[in-house]
Amino acid sequence: MKVGLGADPETHASTVDRLRALGCHVELVRFDEPSALVSSLVRGELDAAVRGTLSSSGVLRVLKEGFGVGVVMRAAVLADAGGKPFVLAPVGIDEGNDLPSRLALARATLSYFSALGWDLAVGVLSKGRDEDHGRGEDIGRSLDEGRTIVDALRKDGRNAEHHSILVEDAVRRCELVIAPDGVAGNLMFRTLHFVGGGSAYGAPVVNIPRVFVDTSRAKADFSEPVLLAAGLAVMRSEGRPRD
Repeated sequence: MKVGLGADPETHASTVDRLRALGCHVELVRFDEPSALVSSLVRGELDAAVRGTLSSSGVLRVLKEGFGVGVVMRAAVLADAGGKPFVLAPVGIDEGNDLPSRLALARATLSYFSALGWDLAVGVLSKGRDEDHGRGEDIGRSLDEGRTIVDALRKDGRNAEHHSILVEDAVRRCELVIAPDGVAGNLMFRTLHFVGGGSAYGAPVVNIPRVFVDTSRAKADFSEPVLLAAGLAVMRSEGRPRD
């Protein structure tokens, strides 16, 4: 297993130590620029890649160029404080800011994980309860869009529910939670992981043919995203789900 570094190797000392403690053979490879990492992934020299401490904007730009996509779609794999796993999207502050982009992201995420054998029930969130529709134009629009996304996913044959602002119900009942927009999703992610004691395993890019797992630079240990990327690579190469 190779771990790419975009900063001083000491930054990832805990990651390497933990991976080696788990019995992983780890080789450190320095990538000073996002383009070097992504180019290696595009050429098939890597089975999977993890962003680590590389610049988010730089990585997203070269992912778009390298894989010829107009937008990079990410979905974060999380677990709540009780250990219940779920997927959250959008999580980038400039992502999912309109209905079409959130619907496209939900569909791409469902397709990505369905191919791995994980069929996700979808909980769509909005910026208020149903009875809050008249409490502001933005709230009413968000509620309308949430219901529209649910209707579209149901027409696709997916199990989808509108949970309005009740994120606690969505996480309890569903495996994929669609936030009202990327800012809300990013705040949910940071609150859950950095304040609430939940786990964050990384955010796979769900609309490219290679395994790339995004991470938060605020993490001190990237071993879980590395293990997630390795597991996804194995599952995709074998073409069947694994426990």
